[in-house]
Amino acid sequence: MTRAIIKSFVIVLLLSLAITSLTSFLLISRSELNHTQREMIYAVKLMDDNIDFHKDLSKQVDHLQRITLDGKQTRISIIDHQGKVVADTYRRYISANHLNRQEVHQAIYSKSHTGFSVRTSDTTSERMLYVAYFHNNYVLRLSVHYAGVREYLPSLIPALAASFALAFAISILLARFLSGLITRPLREIDDSLRNMSDDYRFELHEYPYEEFNHIMNTIEDLSHRLRKSMRETKFEQKKIDDIIDRMKEGFILLDEHHDILSINKSAIKIIGDLKEKDHLEDYVDYPDLIEALSSTHDREKIELKIHHNYYKCYISKFPFGIALFFVDVTAVKKSEQMREDFFSSVSHEMKTPITSIRGYSELLLAGVITDEEQEKEMLRKILTQVTNMSNLINDILMLSRLDNDDLMVELVPMKMRTCVDDVLENYEGMMVKENITIEKEVEDMTYVGNHQQISTLLSNLISNAIKYNNPGGKIFVRIYKENENMVMEVEDNGIGIPEKDQKHVFERFYRVDKGRSRAKGGTGLGLAIVKHVTAYNHGHIHLESTFGKGTRITITLPLHQHRKAIQ
Repeated sequence: MTRAIIKSFVIVLLLSLAITSLTSFLLISRSELNHTQREMIYAVKLMDDNIDFHKDLSKQVDHLQRITLDGKQTRISIIDHQGKVVADTYRRYISANHLNRQEVHQAIYSKSHTGFSVRTSDTTSERMLYVAYFHNNYVLRLSVHYAGVREYLPSLIPALAASFALAFAISILLARFLSGLITRPLREIDDSLRNMSDDYRFELHEYPYEEFNHIMNTIEDLSHRLRKSMRETKFEQKKIDDIIDRMKEGFILLDEHHDILSINKSAIKIIGDLKEKDHLEDYVDYPDLIEALSSTHDREKIELKIHHNYYKCYISKFPFGIALFFVDVTAVKKSEQMREDFFSSVSHEMKTPITSIRGYSELLLAGVITDEEQEKEMLRKILTQVTNMSNLINDILMLSRLDNDDLMVELVPMKMRTCVDDVLENYEGMMVKENITIEKEVEDMTYVGNHQQISTLLSNLISNAIKYNNPGGKIFVRIYKENENMVMEVEDNGIGIPEKDQKHVFERFYRVDKGRSRAKGGTGLGLAIVKHVTAYNHGHIHLESTFGKGTRITITLPLHQHRKAIQ
């Protein structure tokens, strides 16, 4: 900028000097011309007074030429009013008519009877200054060699050159000084901006020039806006980062070279210990994923199995990179598998009673059984299988509704002593048959819940305690309050559960002793229903069993239900 200021300053100054010099030259030239013209008109009028136009004019003009200061350079002509040269100091006879000469024409026809002209003479071929005066019907013309100011140029050029050189030097110094004054605030502003803090704050100065103060005020205002914008951007970015970081789904953002720009905690748990700037393909070895990243499609969806879990990976491609979104579908996969296993088990469980009913029915229909007692026995067996099928269907429906959260639940206060007595009443015959005794320790407490669910839960626990007990065994039923929870314990001293089977007993259709279970009319869904009812009511279940000694199942349910009743 300093160089541009100096250059501009010098150019302007030199142009000003050139224009000034030219203007001065023209003014001086014009002044010199006017001065010479005045002197010559004065001389012409003096000559006119000394000429006798009735005598020999040629001798008179020769005489007048000799007495002039520069006689050889002076030409005197006398022209009549018709333009004929009657006397001339340069030649004795000039044939050309001079009426149209500028100075002659002006002298004859102007009011002052004087005329002037500067031109190259046709006669002498030199640049001449002509002055003419019309008097007594004659024009007396005086002409001299005239170069104007040009004859002074040889002496003026050195002076002009010296003046230009001095002006150039002074202009350089002034330009440097002025450019320094102008650019110093700019350099200070530049230093302030370069040294600004991370939050865009910088040192401010006051300058004697109002324009620079306006610039500083504008920059300060922009700094305030930038700080505000950066704060808002950081806040929004933090919100986005927090949302992404807290997502259960994995999220990875890659650039166009597949280097990681952003990765959340869930993605690190899924893929591995990756960080920003890592090249994804250096750390993963999933051909489907690598192929999808290299695909030309804007959107891809693939399924990956990573560490025994299943993930749906949604890939979206942008001009600046690629976004990967990992959704855990392991539960869905397991649910599908459980559903398949469930229907397979249901089909298997239904096959046995249906086969029995079909076989007995065919025998009865064929008339093979003729004994009335045998017919009644077969009908009783058919009824038993139908009852088993009905129980199985009811259990399946309840499990399905529990799975889908599709129960019409009405929460009511219920006395737990009454509820236990009602359930035990249903199993009096079975207990008498097996010679099993019941010991109850039930507190006089009220539980707000769904009567059908709690009754079903207790019924399944007591039923299993009877079925898998020894003849003459005991069952202990305890219900009590503990830390804002209701605790239900059902314990028996029966056959117990082997340790290897204990983690499976709450699975659907899992039986420890298949033969005994079917003989007792069990569906294999009792403990699965207990587990689901407990979970539905936000409770916990605990199993303790020793093979050959007995089993105790403890259910803990919160007294304050969080689930809303459906009226």
